Amino acid sequence: MARLFLSFFYRQRTTLTKTLRGQSPYSLSSFSSSPSSREPPKKNNDVLPSEQLDAATRAMGQVLFLNSVDSGRVIFLSLALGDPTLAGCAALGALTATSTSHVIGLDKKTWNDGLWGYNGALIGCAASVFGPSYFPYVVASTLLGAAATPVLSASLKSAINMPQWTWSFNFVALTSLLRTRPLPAPVESANGDQVVSISTGAGDLLMSPLLGISQIFVVGSPLTGAGIVAATYLYSPKLAVHALGGSATGCLVGLLSGADLSDVCMGLWGYNSALASMAVGTFFVNSRQTMVLSASSAAASAALFGAMQTLFGEFGAPCLTLPFCTVASACYLLEGHIPGLKLAKEPHSPEKNG
Repeated sequence: MARLFLSFFYRQRTTLTKTLRGQSPYSLSSFSSSPSSREPPKKNNDVLPSEQLDAATRAMGQVLFLNSVDSGRVIFLSLALGDPTLAGCAALGALTATSTSHVIGLDKKTWNDGLWGYNGALIGCAASVFGPSYFPYVVASTLLGAAATPVLSASLKSAINMPQWTWSFNFVALTSLLRTRPLPAPVESANGDQVVSISTGAGDLLMSPLLGISQIFVVGSPLTGAGIVAATYLYSPKLAVHALGGSATGCLVGLLSGADLSDVCMGLWGYNSALASMAVGTFFVNSRQTMVLSASSAAASAALFGAMQTLFGEFGAPCLTLPFCTVASACYLLEGHIPGLKLAKEPHSPEKNG
């Protein structure tokens, strides 16, 4: 696992270096014909390290429904730009979940698409931000939590007849966070109003949609958000519009509902909405009804976030992506009830769904 983890970083660095030099990372010169440089032949039930790394990198993109190694690399580099430690934990979580799913023999096609690993990547992000202050404990939390996610995902696959969203991540992470209570209790003034400790301005509000997208990975950086949008655009320009539009809608709902302005500017009201809007764009045939549902799901996710944030805040824990999972499940079940709203036979992106 340690060797794969180091290889993951080396591979992303090598790809970036070649790109900056104007050399394609997939050019013929990247491959050697020397027998000593070739990877050893794999056994029947074995996988090559390169396949393992590709599946883990693809898992980084699958957090946002991006079945692409290239998008996964851009997302990883964007996370490293905003929070290098978190990026490392996310990579470790993706590798751990991917490796675990292979060891226990879960479906290979799902493994190749990175679908057993994306919850593990989010576990690493949560452990980095909400976990123990002692870093070795953060690593241990990431390893244990990420290893549990593919097992839970396999169980959910048999239990529910719809995409699993990020239910596994929420169940595993909240099992710990509801006990450790990492969030401080809100500070109130003498008249009962909550004290806002972060100054905000018009510029902060304008950046809130990008911050909302970066908060999907628990990072508060507009540069990371812009990088994630770029990764999404590489995969599907229209899906990038869903992401930005969903996050902006969520932030707007937060403003209109009188939410703490600092929470809105930090993007906390946008990340669930961005995910819900992207889910609609990914799984439904592109149509006017789908666009309406995308905007509606973003607004509903933000409204539900406001309620869940208050509820979970009483227990000192974040509500993570529970609002997104709830709203996305409800939207998925709408097929057949609204004329013109159809699920795609092979979900991919608004461009390819038709």
